[in-house]
Amino acid sequence: MKRNNQFKNIVLALLTLTFLNSCTTTFDEINYNNGNADFTRFVAIGSSFMAGYSDNALYLEAQSNSIPAIIASRFTVAGGGGFLQPLVNPGRGIGMKGNSKYVLRLSPDPCSTDLTITANAEYASGDISNYTAISSAIPFNNVAVPGARIRDLGSQTYGDPSLFLGNPLYARFASNPSTSTITGDALLLNPTFTSVLIGIEDIYNYARRGGEESEDTITTPAMFGTIFTDLMSQLTVQNAGSVVGNIPSLNTIPYFTAVPWNGLYLDAATAADLTYQYSTVDPSISFGAGYNAFVIADVNEPSGRRQIQNGEYILLSIPADSIKCYKWGTIIPIPERFIITRAEAVKIENAVVAYNSIIANEAASRGIALADLNALFKTFKQGIVFNGVKLTTGYLDYSVFSSDGFYPNQKGYALIANEFLRAINRTYSSNLPLVDVNSFQGLVFP
Repeated sequence: MKRNNQFKNIVLALLTLTFLNSCTTTFDEINYNNGNADFTRFVAIGSSFMAGYSDNALYLEAQSNSIPAIIASRFTVAGGGGFLQPLVNPGRGIGMKGNSKYVLRLSPDPCSTDLTITANAEYASGDISNYTAISSAIPFNNVAVPGARIRDLGSQTYGDPSLFLGNPLYARFASNPSTSTITGDALLLNPTFTSVLIGIEDIYNYARRGGEESEDTITTPAMFGTIFTDLMSQLTVQNAGSVVGNIPSLNTIPYFTAVPWNGLYLDAATAADLTYQYSTVDPSISFGAGYNAFVIADVNEPSGRRQIQNGEYILLSIPADSIKCYKWGTIIPIPERFIITRAEAVKIENAVVAYNSIIANEAASRGIALADLNALFKTFKQGIVFNGVKLTTGYLDYSVFSSDGFYPNQKGYALIANEFLRAINRTYSSNLPLVDVNSFQGLVFP
């Protein structure tokens, strides 16, 4: 009997082991692949967005999480090689005007005893030691330069370290300052795949100056098209792959939308008093209780002023205390340098449409990937939720933009990088993984 029981126990144990093994779930490892693209030597070219410029400066944390750096991190699972950037020193960073990065601070409200959040340079100046040449480490995979316009990509003088002749943020890593070009340096690695985002400064330098006609005049679409076609011809030689990004619209960037055109809030008594004061000077200007259009300067008006209209924009660069304390926008018209008029807005948007048509046509004719950032930013404007976290193009509130209101923060750059990766996967039949946007730094509040 004892022997029979032992046999039963052995059989029961074997049956239990078989049952447990049958319940074990196995997962196939995801095999990422490059499709028909070659990510061996990846090079990025462009301007501020591609360089990782954020909080009005180039600083290490944001630069390390630039769009192409994030893309390169995904390429590593599908044959991608190393990705070397011309990194700046840890610390305060360096801006295009020699400034340090911006930080958000609690500051006294200029018109009350309250505290308000403001964005200011963290230090009196940036770390000018970042201008020291590091070209001995070239060639770099990321040759994007803050502030570069499309014509600068082929300019030999752009690498001159003098602020008056070139851009020291390029001179610091140019292969041969005053001789080499950004495009030439991009080709040093004989890239098998490139990413390109250029043209933002060509339009928005003009917009950020309030539409002033100067050295920041919008690059004509004809010139942009000629240079862009030549650039892509050089980058895609020998069937090298590429992904290009297009240009976002004016009304999706908080630098132009953070101050609402009709953000002048008045009580009934103040509105009536202002209307009365204007009745003998300019009766076309009137106010009511609630939100009103600001008064702006306009040399084309007989009185030299008028109320701003929907479709016009007040720049974020306007001094906040001038509106709050010194009656800008009511008795004193807001100066034109802080305004994008309807005519200027149309000019800007026409350029965006023209550039994006050129970029799309180049992508289609060459069979390369197109990341539609214009559509992406419009999605931001409506607000999106990424893994339970709300993200918008509003200024500060859940924003994908940094404290300067123009350049994205690291979450924003991660979202843009994902759009580039989606475009690459669609075009080249790859299955590169996207990044977790919430693992990247957003705005840091005091």
